Amino acid sequence: MSIIPIQGGTFDSGNHAYRDEAGRWVPSLTQVLKLQGLSDYSGINPEVLENAARRGTEVHELAAAYNEYGDVDPTWITEETAPYFNAYMDFLRDTGFKPDPQWVEKSMIATIQGYKLGLTPDCFGTRGRDKWLVEFKCTAARQPSWTVQTAMQEAAIFGSNRCGRVRRFALMLMKTGRYDLGVEHTNHERDMQAGMDALRTVYWRIEAGQDLMRKVSGE
Repeated sequence: MSIIPIQGGTFDSGNHAYRDEAGRWVPSLTQVLKLQGLSDYSGINPEVLENAARRGTEVHELAAAYNEYGDVDPTWITEETAPYFNAYMDFLRDTGFKPDPQWVEKSMIATIQGYKLGLTPDCFGTRGRDKWLVEFKCTAARQPSWTVQTAMQEAAIFGSNRCGRVRRFALMLMKTGRYDLGVEHTNHERDMQAGMDALRTVYWRIEAGQDLMRKVSGE
């Protein structure tokens, strides 16, 4: 466990907890989506979820290392993570997407429409003349909440109250070694509205005395 200084406060990598400069807990984007039911994995066995989270973290670390340094130590790649990492390499080669090393897994606390939010965008970069924001998902089942996730990430990156400046995608990396970029997230107004409705409601619940920090502890 380590507490890392970030834009707007600190990030506890062990507990995945964000705190502002005054030491107050700040809800994360993932927590907001779960608390308000925009993302729901309740029907999946907890052991399956735990294993998927561990594997996803390992794949994210491999992709982040490559995005930042242009290479990874082959000994870091396991038999389990190899298909996912190979799928990511194929994506980079096929699309020509170039990640910005300054925006690799960059944790931050952003203020969006007056509300603080902790988040760590996976990848931001360019393809040709276009700016792309890409969220990695090590799964074969697409979730509607991903469009909201990328909208809020874009607003945070640009310090804005809206999105629509960049092309937004959720990149699915699969155990078959294939990838699926899916459909571009283009409904900017709807996605931001859904994200802000969820964020405002989370803060309403906090102000009403609900101990949401305890509720999400350990996630």
